[in-house]
Amino acid sequence: MTIEELEAYFSGIDLPQSLDLYPGTRVNDVTKCIETHLVVLKIHGNVRPFECFYDRLIKIKEIIEG
Repeated sequence: MTIEELEAYFSGIDLPQSLDLYPGTRVNDVTKCIETHLVVLKIHGNVRPFECFYDRLIKIKEIIEG
């Protein structure tokens, strides 16, 4: 999934206020998390040092769809 596809996906849905991303990792402001992660990926791309930002967005998408 491209960065643009992720951006389009998240812009068209109702997001929860918070969610548990991983055991022991809670995102308290999902909207802000998605916005900042997308900005980082737009600036740096999905290159190795920034893969975790992409991975977190995919995980959030899976949780929302789950």
